[in-house]
Amino acid sequence: MRMPRFRRGAAPRRRAASEAETIVQGGPPVVEEEVVPGPPPPPPRPLIWPWLLVLLILVAGGLIALWLLTRDDNHHGAATVRVPDVVNSTQSEAVGRLGQRGLVARIVTRPSAAPTGTVFGEKPSAGTRVSRGSMVTLSVSSTAAVTVPKVTGLQAADAVASLRGRGFSSQTSTVVSTKPPGTVLSQDPNAGVQVSRGSVVSLRISRGKVKVPNVVGQSRPNAVATIRGAGLVPKTVQVPSSRPKGIVVAQAPSAGIRVAPGSAVRLNVSRGASATGAPPPRPPPPPPPPPANATIPDVTGMSQAAAQRRLNASGFKAGVVYVSSSQPQETVVAQSPNAGATATRGTRIQLNASLGPNPAAQQTVPNVVGMAAAQARARLRSAGLKVQQLTRAVKKVSQAGKIVDEQPSGGRRVPSGSTVTIYAGRLTTS
Repeated sequence: MRMPRFRRGAAPRRRAASEAETIVQGGPPVVEEEVVPGPPPPPPRPLIWPWLLVLLILVAGGLIALWLLTRDDNHHGAATVRVPDVVNSTQSEAVGRLGQRGLVARIVTRPSAAPTGTVFGEKPSAGTRVSRGSMVTLSVSSTAAVTVPKVTGLQAADAVASLRGRGFSSQTSTVVSTKPPGTVLSQDPNAGVQVSRGSVVSLRISRGKVKVPNVVGQSRPNAVATIRGAGLVPKTVQVPSSRPKGIVVAQAPSAGIRVAPGSAVRLNVSRGASATGAPPPRPPPPPPPPPANATIPDVTGMSQAAAQRRLNASGFKAGVVYVSSSQPQETVVAQSPNAGATATRGTRIQLNASLGPNPAAQQTVPNVVGMAAAQARARLRSAGLKVQQLTRAVKKVSQAGKIVDEQPSGGRRVPSGSTVTIYAGRLTTS
């Protein structure tokens, strides 16, 4: 700031009284201007608005990123969601996580190397964007898968030991065959199939055939003992004859014919000469056997219980295994051999039954083969299963009224509350 200062010369001196005062009048007074520095200016204020703008941009970017990352979790707003990764989770955990995203879980149990109850696959895969309410199929491990070994052609004891060593249990049934007795004729499931450890493998064992011994001319006790010793069942009938009382005068089937073990042999035993002396009647001929072959009916689309009734009436056996399918539960989705093929009566037809589009919990079928029919029904019903009872012809007295087969077989996994068909032995001499 400039501040003018005026100086008019030196200050007036006091003069002595004796001095005369002389006033000099000249030009204008002298004015001198002196520049005096003012206070320093204040420092410039820092610019704040650029920093505020940067902070605002960062906050806005963070909010946008947060919305993008969490919008799938707003179950009531988003129309689509991403499938979460639930592989290696337990079934309950996986179902819960899918439910949180508004997705529906479809459980399919399959044998695998993963621990039981663990999810080892999902479809659609994790990260896929799908509509809310979509279905996600979860593959859940049931038990470890094991390959069924080949045991056909082995003796029954060796086959059972081989299966037991691989972690399987076995169920055997005997059938008439030209193979040596005790030989394994077939197995179900077949060799090479992957099934759960602990599954039951059904074996058909050859009973072979025995030659009917000649007992004509023997006494009744000796003839009966001989027939029983051959594994056959003697049936004695008293007939008039000129031969001594108690002597076997005829037999059917005739000596030398090969028949199945346990077959009945009729013995005509003399009760002494009749009043008329008429010759004894010949034993009636055995009834003709049913045709050896038959056409396999088509049972696909039926319930597995109805399919078993149809096959049993046609002279075939059934084997039931549940598989994954979108068809209604217990519906037969495939059969082997196929319908229309010709097969020997007594052949087992493999039926694949559906677990249903939304499989229920599963349980293990109790093994009731060998039990009395009433005991078997009670055992299965106490396990929460439905029971269907059919009959099957048997030639052994010991099998009459006993359960000789059940399907699905004991040890298999089936939907809880599903139907198990049991086959009770019906004695026949044909």
